[in-house]
Amino acid sequence: MNRGTLIIHGTIGGGKTTRALELAERAREKGMHVMGVASLRVVEEGETVAYDGLDLASGARFPLVQLGERAASPDWVRLGPWKYEFSVSGFSRANTLLAEAAARVDEGTLVIVDEYGHIERMGRGLHPGLVKVVEATSRGSYLAVTCRTDKVDPLLQLFSGHERRVLVLEADMGGFWDALGDSFI
Repeated sequence: MNRGTLIIHGTIGGGKTTRALELAERAREKGMHVMGVASLRVVEEGETVAYDGLDLASGARFPLVQLGERAASPDWVRLGPWKYEFSVSGFSRANTLLAEAAARVDEGTLVIVDEYGHIERMGRGLHPGLVKVVEATSRGSYLAVTCRTDKVDPLLQLFSGHERRVLVLEADMGGFWDALGDSFI
């Protein structure tokens, strides 16, 4: 049975990852198996200098993104006009985690993908793993994806052709948990 998809959207620093991590904790409290990847902001002296990946099943952290001037090895690539560079091995690991989640989903599983952004729209970053999870979760599990508000419509296109119930909520909306209710997990 298809359990559904939750899209959590908002601005940079608008609480998307926080909501995703809270959702993961609530799912665990209900006895669900939580898998996927969160992107944790690394801040130094008030500036975002990197994002680490967090394996939601094991709790292990790994580098994903960092400021270009900090990227000192061939593992880091620039994918667009942004000031950040992206870890080839970090995104490979994240996509492997999402592929593993896709292979193991069942009705008691929540898969979280944090976040669908610029590079995912280009078919890179977490996009390959997210596509596998979307296909697999149509068999019956829960999926939560975070994105910036301007990425909601492109993200919804990934679900076309899949019979899914999709709920879209803004991360910083008042009454977020009341709006979600028991309809998702």
